Amino acid sequence: MPHLFFALSRRVRFWIQRRYISHLSASIFLLWLAAASASEATPLSLDEAVQLAGIHAPTLDARQAAVESAEHTVLPAGQLPDPELVFGIDSLPVTTDERFSLTRDNFTERKIGLMQTFTRPEKRRLRSERAEAGAARERALLTTEHLTLNEAVARAWITRKTAERRLVLLHSLQARAQTQIDAATAALSAGRGASADAIAATAAKAMLEDRISEGERDLETANAELARWLPDAQDRPLGDAPDWSNLGSNPDALLTNIAHHRELLAYDAAEQAATAEVDLARAEKTPDWSVEFDYAQRGPRYSNFITVQLRVPLPIFAASRQDPIIASKQAAVAQITAERTAAQRMHTAELRKTLAAWRSAKDRVHRYETELLPLADDRADAALAAYRGGRGDLQASLSALDQMVEQRLVYTDLLNTLGQSWAALHFAFPQEH
Repeated sequence: MPHLFFALSRRVRFWIQRRYISHLSASIFLLWLAAASASEATPLSLDEAVQLAGIHAPTLDARQAAVESAEHTVLPAGQLPDPELVFGIDSLPVTTDERFSLTRDNFTERKIGLMQTFTRPEKRRLRSERAEAGAARERALLTTEHLTLNEAVARAWITRKTAERRLVLLHSLQARAQTQIDAATAALSAGRGASADAIAATAAKAMLEDRISEGERDLETANAELARWLPDAQDRPLGDAPDWSNLGSNPDALLTNIAHHRELLAYDAAEQAATAEVDLARAEKTPDWSVEFDYAQRGPRYSNFITVQLRVPLPIFAASRQDPIIASKQAAVAQITAERTAAQRMHTAELRKTLAAWRSAKDRVHRYETELLPLADDRADAALAAYRGGRGDLQASLSALDQMVEQRLVYTDLLNTLGQSWAALHFAFPQEH
C-alpha cells in the first residue's frame, strides 16, 4: 500500500503540474489522497460493515423502488376517473341522392361532447385505503429486507472474525510442537529416548500444520463471503468484536414481541389491503353513475341539438357476479390470517431454538475461557516438563498437545455459534422493538 500511494502521488503531482493547478490545491489533493489511503487500513468494525453494506445494496435499491412505486399509487386511487371526450356522426345517409352528405338530411348530426363517471366517495376512500395498505406493505418489506441484509453481513463478518481467531490460536501452538520435537531429539541424543518419539513429535507438528492449512482455507472462504457484501472493504482488517454475550435487552422479552418479528411485519398491511378489497367488492353492489353532455350540429337549414344523458349500471345479477367476488376476497383475508398464524408459530420455534443455542454457547465459551483452555495448557506444560525431566513419556505430552488443538477448534466453533446466534437475535426485530 505505501508503494502504491507514493506511485500514485508522483503521477498526481505530474498531472497537476501539467494543468497549472496551484501548489495549494495540489497539497490539499495529496492530503486527501493520503487520508483516503490511511482510511483503507483502519479496522472494519461490525457496525461499520453493516452500514457500508446497506449503502449500495441492490436488494435494498429494488425494495426502495417498490416502495416509491406503491406510494405513487395512493393519490390517484382516490380520484375520479378522467372525463371522456365523445365525438362522432349520427344518422349519416348512405343511399339515395343524399348519401354521405352531412347537411342535406335533417337527422344527420355532427356530435361532440363530454362524459364523466362519478365514483361514489366511499369507493374512492376504500381504494385509497387499499393503495395505502399496499404502500405500507412495501415499506414493511423494505424493513424486513434491510434487517435480513444486516444479519447476512454480520454473519459474514463474524465468520471471518472467528476464522482469524482460530488461526491465531493454532499458530500459537507451533512453538510448543517444535519444543516437543527438540525435547525428543535431545532425549534420543542422551540415550534415554527412542527414534519413534522423534517421529511421533514430527508427525504431531505436521498434523498441526494441516489444521492450520484447513483454517487458512476457511478464512479465505469467509473473506469471499464478506466480499460479496463489501467488495471495496474486504481487505481491511477487522476491528474488535462486540460483546456477543449481551443482547442489549432481556432475551425472554424477544418471545413476547414475536408479533414484531421482521418476517411478520408485512402481514398487518397485507391483511388491511385484503380487507379493503372485501369492502370494495361489497361496494360494487351499489353502482356508480355517469353523465354525458353532447352538442350536435346539423345542416344550416336545421336546428342544432344538445343532449344530456345519465347512465347507471344495474347490478341485478349479484348472485352470479358480485357475490362470488365478495366470497373470493373474504377467502383471501382468511388465507392471509392463516399464513400469519403459521409464520408466527414457525418463527417462534426458530427464535426459541436460537435463544437456546445462544445461551448454551455463551455458557460454554465462558467455561472454555476460564477453565478448559487454561487447564489444557497447564496439563501440556506439566507433561512436557515431566518428559524433559525423565519422569514421563512423550506420548502424554503429544496427547496433551492434541487435546489443546481439539479444544481450540471446539472453542472457536462455539465462538462462531455464539456470534451467529447473536446476529440472528439482534437483527430479528426493528430497533424500536
